[in-house]
Amino acid sequence: MGELRFDGQVALVTGVSTFGLGLAYARQLADRGCAVVVNDLGRDWAGGTNEPGTVEAVRILREAGATAVGVTGDVVTEATEIVQRAVDEYGRLDIVINNAGAGGSFDTLIDVHLRGAHRISEAAWPHLAASGGRILNISSNGSFAAPAMPGYAAAKGAIQSLTRTQAVLGRAEGIRSNAILPAAWTRSTAGIQQPGFAEFMTEHFPPEAVAAFAAYLLHADTSLSGECFAVGGGLVTRIVLAESAGALAAAPSPEAWPGLIDQVLDSAELTVHHSLWEQLDYFVGRMGPDTRAAWEAIRISPDTAAKVNG
Repeated sequence: MGELRFDGQVALVTGVSTFGLGLAYARQLADRGCAVVVNDLGRDWAGGTNEPGTVEAVRILREAGATAVGVTGDVVTEATEIVQRAVDEYGRLDIVINNAGAGGSFDTLIDVHLRGAHRISEAAWPHLAASGGRILNISSNGSFAAPAMPGYAAAKGAIQSLTRTQAVLGRAEGIRSNAILPAAWTRSTAGIQQPGFAEFMTEHFPPEAVAAFAAYLLHADTSLSGECFAVGGGLVTRIVLAESAGALAAAPSPEAWPGLIDQVLDSAELTVHHSLWEQLDYFVGRMGPDTRAAWEAIRISPDTAAKVNG
């Protein structure tokens, strides 16, 4: 396969500072011909504020030959203005990378990581529909549980559900959406006070390794949508929300479940769903013949289901 290029395309990358993943995403795309619009607000991982990295990030990118502009703004309250600046500057928008992040309270974490990703995507949606655009949302392995930051875990887990929903909604308009759980040396991992951790991450998990896979997902020839991947150090794995085969109780009583719970927990047979309607169809299909027959009489087709409620 030839080089994956982005000539003539425009990408908006939020949360771009002077090092880390945001800058790595912007660099990777710019190196392959994409014009980039970078955004930052200046929130740190201690919950405070600092100088936005927008101006310096643009300087770094342009110094390397990139076509780049910056827009300082809040992805929650100024999403429309941020997106419009990208469109005004270059006349189109093909790619959105929802990378903005910050520390702080539960509400701040939900706002920046989740609500910001939704609002930027929502503002960009008509422009992406016009270009057959792509969205990359940034989740985290913190979604498996982050005891020190429940707000972070909740937001990053919700990002995966947001991504799957965007993928369903985007089918009719040619918009694709995927998510990654990156492992890299960034502003967030720099705050982890574990002896030797910084050296380990710097050596084995450079941001550029994550950015390389991100560029693949964002290329026009990549058809994947609604997927989540853990990415780092050259390794990529697929992350899924799956359902076991389960068990059907003969009678709906609490006493039925002690003898069936091991069967419910058995993960030998797992099914991956891509929408709530797929899950409901699978779930009813595991039930008795009368229930299945009644469901077939009212069953919503996948195409109709996407329009009703993706």
